[in-house]
Amino acid sequence: MSGPAKSRAVVLAVISLGTLSSTLDGGMISVAFPAIATAFDTDTSTVLWTTVAYWVVAVGLLLTLGWLGDVAGRRVVFASGLAVFAVGLVLTSLSTSIWQLIAFRIVQGVGSAMVLSNLNALITANFPAEDRGKAMGISGAVVGFGLTAGPLLGGVLLDHLGWRAVFYSRIPVSALGAILVWRLLPADRVAGRTFKVDFIGAAALFGTLSSILLVINQGGRLGFLSAPVVAIAVIASISLPVLVWSERRSVRPILEIGLLKSRQYGFSMLVLVSHYLSHGGILLVLPFFLLDSLGFSATKMGLFLAAFSLGRTFLAPIAGQLSDRFGPRPFLILGNVFLAVALFWLSRQGTDAGDLALLGGLLLASAGSSFFEPVVTSTIMGSVPEERTGTASASIALGRQTAFAVGVTISGAIFAIRERVYVAGVGSGNEDGEAIAAAFGDTVLAGAFVAAIAIAFSIATRGGTAHVRKTD
Repeated sequence: MSGPAKSRAVVLAVISLGTLSSTLDGGMISVAFPAIATAFDTDTSTVLWTTVAYWVVAVGLLLTLGWLGDVAGRRVVFASGLAVFAVGLVLTSLSTSIWQLIAFRIVQGVGSAMVLSNLNALITANFPAEDRGKAMGISGAVVGFGLTAGPLLGGVLLDHLGWRAVFYSRIPVSALGAILVWRLLPADRVAGRTFKVDFIGAAALFGTLSSILLVINQGGRLGFLSAPVVAIAVIASISLPVLVWSERRSVRPILEIGLLKSRQYGFSMLVLVSHYLSHGGILLVLPFFLLDSLGFSATKMGLFLAAFSLGRTFLAPIAGQLSDRFGPRPFLILGNVFLAVALFWLSRQGTDAGDLALLGGLLLASAGSSFFEPVVTSTIMGSVPEERTGTASASIALGRQTAFAVGVTISGAIFAIRERVYVAGVGSGNEDGEAIAAAFGDTVLAGAFVAAIAIAFSIATRGGTAHVRKTD
């Protein structure tokens, strides 16, 4: 479905605009947590459910909505997702209680899943293989911009307009994106307009994925043997056999195990998961190190956290374009090498760490992810049959978000254990700060080890430019 270069540029611009509002979400909502807690007179643990509920729903629906894009049309699902996301933004900005806000964040989660599950499939369908890496790189730059700008823009809106502005400010972007996607993107070529939704399979898949994510997310906080976590694990143990039974009898299964028969797809997914697993220490523990150990202000901390996403904006398009010419494997290896070296460097920093040393490590890690992300996406999308690109697109988002959840949980456990050890053993002086710095070092070092595993998986991937496989 690739057209002239000018029309492809319009397609990419429209898709990028559509994804920007969703990409901004994480950073903007996180800075608003204290204000939301104050506004509704609630505690932080309750406010965190505005994010937990959002991601549980989004992750639980990704594969189903990617499948729906394959059989019903990706443009339809993508545009509808932006519209649902816009409705969610309207409702959240009008919330009068914390539970309303959480419920309306679930609406946003549904819209986000519709968008993310079909994003890469739309790019794949509209760009030839020789330009696909460059297009994925530009899309990655938009994601990087959103991740970088989210906390900064959220802080400005919070200071001047209040927490509701974090939501209503993005309504025009989402609504305009939905209109432009529907009007300007070419219609999908789908195998047939008659399809049957396997509601049992979809419900079982949602139950399995959301339960696993909740066990990982809440197990670290409540304890894996606590009653709520055990109850959720029981739901997962029931949902999984139902899912297997449903998918075996389905003519068009949502969970396409057959894709794993492709060496390129299987190893690329292993590379993707291991790469994002290694991010846990940065995502969770770095703020504690910067604030409580080094004494950074909140503003300065935000600038350093933004550095971890900054490279995507500038380097991702370059990496994607070069991978089109030289093949994906060198860039998968290079990206993970950069990340592993950066994490090892950061693990060696202590309470006397200098700003330049920290900034250099974060920028190197950002460069590693910038070289990696568009290339692994293009490789995975090019390894599947054309009619399954929606499923592959959803699997990328699912793998990334699940790896983030697992990585953060594992990092939190390592940090808590090592901090207790160091608190018991430090001498005089800034004991808490020293313990936090040492525990941060151990946590990030574990991430460097996981990044080294990603290097090994990268070496095992097939070289060459990724092309979407055609089926007769």
